[in-house]
Amino acid sequence: MTAKRKVREITKIRRQDILTAAERLFSQKGFSGTTTKDLAASAGVHEAVLFRHFKNKRELYRATLELKLARNRPESLEQMAQAEEHRDDRGFFEALAIGLLTRFEEDPSISRLILHSALDGHEPPKVAAERQLRVEQPTLDYISKRIRDGSFRKMDPQHGVYAFGAMLFGYIVRQQILGMAKHRNHDRKKIAKDFVTIFLDGIRK
Repeated sequence: MTAKRKVREITKIRRQDILTAAERLFSQKGFSGTTTKDLAASAGVHEAVLFRHFKNKRELYRATLELKLARNRPESLEQMAQAEEHRDDRGFFEALAIGLLTRFEEDPSISRLILHSALDGHEPPKVAAERQLRVEQPTLDYISKRIRDGSFRKMDPQHGVYAFGAMLFGYIVRQQILGMAKHRNHDRKKIAKDFVTIFLDGIRK
C-alpha cells in the first residue's frame, strides 16, 4: 500500500469513527447538549482532527442525519419505481411504508435526531425544508401522476404526502419515542398493509 493510499484509508476510518460517535451522542443528548469536545473524545481523536473533517458541529449533525436517512433508501426507491411503472398503488405505498418503518425501527436514534433537530432549531428552516422535500418528492410525483390519471381524487398532492407521512411518523413516535414498542411489538408488514389500505380507501375515486 502506497503512503498516499494509507493516508486516505486512515482519513476515511477517522471520518467514520467521528460519524459513529456523533450518531450515538447526538441521539442521546441532542445538538445543544453535545459538545465538540465530547464528540472528539468519543471518536478517539483530537478536536482539531474533528474540524478537519467537518467545519463545525452543525455540518457534522447534518451529515449524521443525512447518513441515517439514506440507509436502505435506494432499495425502497427501486421498489417504488417498479410499482410506479405498473401504476401499482398498493405496491408503491407499501414499499414506501416498509422502507421507512424498517429504517426507523432498526435504528430508533433516527427519530430522536429528527426531533432534536426540530426542537433545538439549530438548522436554518430552509435547510431542513430542502431535506424534507427531497425525501417527499418521489411520493409527491406519484400522487400527482395518479391524480392526472383520474385514479386519485382531485386534491393538493402535497396534502396526500402529509397524510401518509403523518400516519407513519405518528406510529414511529408512538413506538420508539413514547416507548410503546416495549409493551407491544407489531408486524411491520401488517402495519404497512393496514396503513396503505386506510390511505388508498380515502384517496382513490
